[in-house]
Amino acid sequence: MLFPELDATRFALVNLNDEAKEWLKQRSVAEVNPLLDSTVCQTLINDCHWRLGVDFSYGGWLEDRGDLLWGSYLDEERRYIHLGVDFNVPAGTRVTVDTACTVLRIDDDYPEEHGWGTRVIVQESESNAVIIFAHLDRQVSVHIDEVLLSGTTIGSVGISPYNGGWFPHLHVQVVDAQHYSELLNNDLNDLDGYGYIEDIDALKSIFFDPMEYVAI
Repeated sequence: MLFPELDATRFALVNLNDEAKEWLKQRSVAEVNPLLDSTVCQTLINDCHWRLGVDFSYGGWLEDRGDLLWGSYLDEERRYIHLGVDFNVPAGTRVTVDTACTVLRIDDDYPEEHGWGTRVIVQESESNAVIIFAHLDRQVSVHIDEVLLSGTTIGSVGISPYNGGWFPHLHVQVVDAQHYSELLNNDLNDLDGYGYIEDIDALKSIFFDPMEYVAI
């Protein structure tokens, strides 16, 4: 279970882009996207949870987030397809792995705006899946090359600005191990959380649905 402390809570699958579209439609928005402010975006999410009658939410794999994130760095290349799943839970929520795995990498791109923040990357022991946990608190509980058992705590959900400048949430992204190795041999900085809509079919074969690898 990804969040053991939230076992008894209620989650809902949401499309944040649809939520953002409706939210923006009801407001007079100038040239700056207010949802790029982590506090404002958190208000949107809180309102969504209240309306749905749930505690927390998740979703976003292959979601087009052009409405949610216009005005961000994604505008330059119109790269809006979200390649992971976001779990919209409070800062400080403990994060555990759901499977036996090995820690490949731990890094932190703060103060990069709208980056990964603190990131832990692991490889499943029995598959070709590399799992990325991003926007974590800067103090993690594991180290590189450590072999983890299912249920091991890796860290907790981080806060803005140290989590990349986002509202508190956990981003989980799963990438094919061969593709990850190719990036590692060239430039791992090319690994992003977003891709191009025209590449969506190819992206599906490289970035797997994270819900097949984690449970809430």
